[in-house]
Amino acid sequence: MTKSDQDNDMLDALFEAARTDDRAAARPDLLARVLADAEALQPTLDPLKRRDKPRKSVFAQLFGALGGWPSVTGLAAATVAGVWVGFVATPELLPNGVASLIGADTEIYLAYLEGGSNYGLEE
Repeated sequence: MTKSDQDNDMLDALFEAARTDDRAAARPDLLARVLADAEALQPTLDPLKRRDKPRKSVFAQLFGALGGWPSVTGLAAATVAGVWVGFVATPELLPNGVASLIGADTEIYLAYLEGGSNYGLEE
């Protein structure tokens, strides 16, 4: 017989002794009071009950997830600056301006750049 079998036998004997002991049996009046307390503490469903806090809208949840108005303002400023830099490029970078972005057959090579701008590349 192994140690775990001995432990199981000992536990079985203890459980059987607890089942047959009259002192361990709960009185009916105690069980009734415990159940009455448990039922009193159960939450009730009241459809007309107002919520403590109103629900947030989808936009409020999105702004909260992004970090609030300061973060959203920073993202908007970065977006506007990126669009502005993208469409108001200097003639050295886009010789034909925005029209070169729209045309499908336009190709721009570095050789087309004006000779005066070396972009920090010294020979």
